[in-house]
Amino acid sequence: MTDNSPLVSVVLPTYNYARFLPESVGSVLSQTYTHYEVIVVDDGSTDNTKDVLNPFMQKIRYIKLEQNKGLPVARNTGIQSARGKYIAFIDADDIWLPEKLQTDIEYFDKQRNAGMVYSKYVNIDENGRVIDADVKKRLPSGNIFIQLFSEQNFVISSSVVVRKNVFETTGLFDEQLFNCQDWDMWLRIAFYFNIAGINKTLVKYRHNPHSLSKNRNNVLKYQKIIIDKMYNNFKDKENGIHEKLYKKRLASHYAKVGRYYLRTGDKNRAHENFGLSLKNAPLNLRTIRYYLCTLFHKSNCTRNNGI
Repeated sequence: MTDNSPLVSVVLPTYNYARFLPESVGSVLSQTYTHYEVIVVDDGSTDNTKDVLNPFMQKIRYIKLEQNKGLPVARNTGIQSARGKYIAFIDADDIWLPEKLQTDIEYFDKQRNAGMVYSKYVNIDENGRVIDADVKKRLPSGNIFIQLFSEQNFVISSSVVVRKNVFETTGLFDEQLFNCQDWDMWLRIAFYFNIAGINKTLVKYRHNPHSLSKNRNNVLKYQKIIIDKMYNNFKDKENGIHEKLYKKRLASHYAKVGRYYLRTGDKNRAHENFGLSLKNAPLNLRTIRYYLCTLFHKSNCTRNNGI
């Protein structure tokens, strides 16, 4: 890289993840692209986070929040402290492959109108072992707002790099969202800017059973909040979300919640959610079967419906 290479600010929030930090920070410091700064935002950790970071202190900027304020606050603190033209995100337990940043910046050079890039990844367990390979299908690119709204969040935060000036349009992470704040942000970016999907594995994404994303009740709750938020924010705008799409998305969400409660044995809440799904999409035969199944309290609901 030359002195004219754009500066990338790498934002790494952490809370009691000392076990994984050395490997995560080390993967950033091993990048083939060298014009970057690393901002580690310690979100009030009570473990030995600072101790494990001591060997890296000459190469990182360390910001300590006195109290745990949540992931959106930590990420926003990093963004506001950043000096770079681009903001890259990595979670404290994930790992970058060495060519990640170089590949990202090369894509920005090719995709001049892209506000954000993201890439493929492989899943690893707590010990760093690969669980499965990356997704085979090509990642969506361009105007992906409607697809990202209609599907589950397919953007891994540790793969994302954003032009810093994008946040002047979208605003920062929503600090009221305890969960799914990344999906909310990528949706806002996708509404205003083109997105470039990089069909190359650049990240090792760690499946940690203690992470917030494993708290399924919270995930489902905040997914519904974001679905409503996106509809209310963009329903009256060109290329926004029309009511028919909103109802279809609600139906899909409630059906998913119903299947979750069916798997956990709570047939009353499953029945309630399947009913809400049918209010928004009355002719969905699969949901009708689930609804009738819970209505008559059949013990083999999950097996008969392939859950």
